[in-house]
Amino acid sequence: MQKPKKLQNFEIAVVGLGNLLLGDEGFGVHFVRYLKTYYSFPPLVELIDGGCLGLRILDLFREKEALILIDIFLAKSPPGTIKTLSWEDIKKLGTAKLASGHQVGIKEALSLAELTGLKPKYFKAFGIVPAQLGVGTELSPVLRERLPVLAEMVLAEIKNLGGRAEMRR
Repeated sequence: MQKPKKLQNFEIAVVGLGNLLLGDEGFGVHFVRYLKTYYSFPPLVELIDGGCLGLRILDLFREKEALILIDIFLAKSPPGTIKTLSWEDIKKLGTAKLASGHQVGIKEALSLAELTGLKPKYFKAFGIVPAQLGVGTELSPVLRERLPVLAEMVLAEIKNLGGRAEMRR
């Protein structure tokens, strides 16, 4: 497989989606907080707590050239399994796959972005299979353990886009 060409100087948004009140559903937000705690980024890289953005994600499509989404992914795979999804992958998903409490809007936002010429130059989503989706503000142990694994994957994407990160001391 050929290595993708390195992209340069994109304005990058890493957006964590999820509802912090529903356990693992809040993974994306917990992930962005994890990155902010352990890494520092240059101004071209913005970490965004997207909460339950839905269609409001279109605003980010207007502002950023590269978008990396972090969310849960409902699948029969073992909890903690990380799925990498392209723009086209998400458009093909059933409505109940990417996310739960905020699933309405992401697929629709991608379609609207295409129709209105707002599709970012670069897009990738990372979904993680949750272990529990009940009332609570903490991540399950299995998803908490996956935070550094996903961080390495996302940092590699940022580097490929011409960005960088430094570990905080």
